[in-house]
Parts: sequence; structure tokens; C-alpha cells
Amino acid sequence: LMVQTWRDQQAPPLSAVEMEITILNILLFMIIAVAGFGILATFFMIVVEKTKDIGILKSLGASNSGVMSIFLGYGLSLGIVGAGAGTIIGVLFVIYINEIAAVVSMISGREVFDPSIYFFSSIPTLLNPVMVVCVAGGAMLIAVLSSVLPALRAARLAPVEALRYE
Repeated sequence: LMVQTWRDQQAPPLSAVEMEITILNILLFMIIAVAGFGILATFFMIVVEKTKDIGILKSLGASNSGVMSIFLGYGLSLGIVGAGAGTIIGVLFVIYINEIAAVVSMISGREVFDPSIYFFSSIPTLLNPVMVVCVAGGAMLIAVLSSVLPALRAARLAPVEALRYE
């Protein structure tokens, strides 16, 4: 007589789900990295486009920390708006995932999560408020950190150089 647990009997589907979770985490990390580089590039472009304005501010007596705080403020505002919108959309997506899956199944003509493979009739969801807050905080942190280098570049800009070709 051989005794098997439920995990032993369902090992292939469970390993498939674990693989999907791993791939999802890798993809999410890559998306976050691309978003961070996008913010960085955007802020560098803002610094280049606002060189004249930065030069005027500095020639009127704005300190390096004042100029830097402007760009860090931009980063924080972008982080708050982006994390807020992303959190709202993400939470709504998790709450209505089964309805969304039904619509996708209806449009595509095939089951999104085939019950014969995954052994559940509806997509189980777990909404952890602590995780939601951590992810939103991480998104805001990435936005602020992505604005640090452009803010430093703007702060170090010499007013004479900024206004020389204007």
C-alpha cells in the first residue's frame, strides 16, 4: 500500500502553476525596469528642454538643492499618479478577473483557464492589502529614484553655460 498526498497526485499541474508564477515575476521585473528607464529618459529630456529655464532660475539665485527638489518633486508626482492609477486598475482587475476571463473566452472562443488542466472552475484570487501597499510604494520609489540623476544634472548646470546659446 502506497500513501500519496494531494500534492503528490497533483504534482504536474502544481509545477506548471509554479513555473507560470516564476515567469510572471520575471516579466513583471522587466516591465518595471523598462518603466524606470523610461522615466529616466523622459526626465533627462525635460532637463535638456528646460536648460534655459534652469539657467534663468540659477542666475536669479536658485540653489542647487532648490533646482534638484523641483525635479525630485516631478518624480514624486509622477510616482503618486502612476502608482495610484496602477493600484486602482490592478485592484479592479483582481476583483473582476473571472468576469474579464469570461469576456476574453467569449471573444476568443476558448477557455482562458481550462478547468480540465487547472482543476478549478473560477480563477482564485487573493488580494493582500499589505502587498498592494508595498507594490504601490515600490512604484513611487522607482519613479523618485529614476529622477535623481536628471535632478543632479539640472542642479549642476552652470547658469552661464545654460544661457550661452540662447
